[in-house]
Amino acid sequence: MTEKTDVYEALADMYEQEDPAGIGGPKTPVFLKVLRLQFTEEEAKLALQVRFPGGRLDEISEKTGIKKEELKKIFYRMADKGTVFYDPDEDDPTYSIVATAAPGVTETGMWSGIRFPYSAELGKAIYEYLKEWSEEKLCTLGMPFAPVWAAEKTLPDDALPSENLVEVLKEEGHWSISPCPCRISHWIADPGNHCEHILATCLHTGALSRWAVKHGMARELTIDEVAEFLRECNEDGLVHTLNIQNCVCNCCNDCCGIFHGQNLGHEVFVPSPFVARVDEKACKACKSCSKRCPVNAIEVGEFASVSQESCLGCGVCVPTCKPEAVKLVRRL
Repeated sequence: MTEKTDVYEALADMYEQEDPAGIGGPKTPVFLKVLRLQFTEEEAKLALQVRFPGGRLDEISEKTGIKKEELKKIFYRMADKGTVFYDPDEDDPTYSIVATAAPGVTETGMWSGIRFPYSAELGKAIYEYLKEWSEEKLCTLGMPFAPVWAAEKTLPDDALPSENLVEVLKEEGHWSISPCPCRISHWIADPGNHCEHILATCLHTGALSRWAVKHGMARELTIDEVAEFLRECNEDGLVHTLNIQNCVCNCCNDCCGIFHGQNLGHEVFVPSPFVARVDEKACKACKSCSKRCPVNAIEVGEFASVSQESCLGCGVCVPTCKPEAVKLVRRL
């Protein structure tokens, strides 16, 4: 085994064994390929010294023997690639290696789209890896983990500010969007056999957003633009999920790594506090709601009928119902 192989296998071990969220790895050939594409050999060696907790420049410089000025240049170069994180607003920030996901190297590497010579190859590898990661990590947690947010326009009158994603995000102070890594990697890996949803749907907030914008991985938004963007996602049939670690996903059931587990029969989503209800008298049985439902929770006979147990409470079914027969109500 060569020294080059050793350093990447050691890096894969670090991801699998020390991931802060406990969802690192699995250490598979395709994950090793992701790491080889994302890290040069020198960067991989440095990552093994910095690790996920990271440290300030003084600390890392003393540990590695690399001068602070040179270390900062290396970290900025790695940040451009999505492998080193820090808060640009801090005068003396902590630099840390980006973990596996939510968000991690399986996402940040594609936020820039096709930016580097290896980007297309990385997209293909991430497409394969996201399926492995979903099956071997997310689906083995034994519990739902991905919160669903009802679209703002579909919220009932009794919704609380804490249940309104736009209101919650207002507190973050910085917002931006990037291409969805699940969707762009699917498009690259399997041209013509994928969804046609909006591509730039990965929403970042706070420190993550500042970092992503500074290093060319995201486009900054105002909070009003965020509200409009989320409305467009809902109309496009995408489900608002997460808002974990400054990252909000807008997922389709075709490309999304989380939905991959759901489609395999695992309960991965935490439904919103709301559920769809149909006014049987107003319903025209047009099937627009059932066609849009990402979890097949709606059946249509003489009128649409919603499975309360399966419904995510996302509100995707609402905007295309012309007779306005379907709406969200508080879940009992």
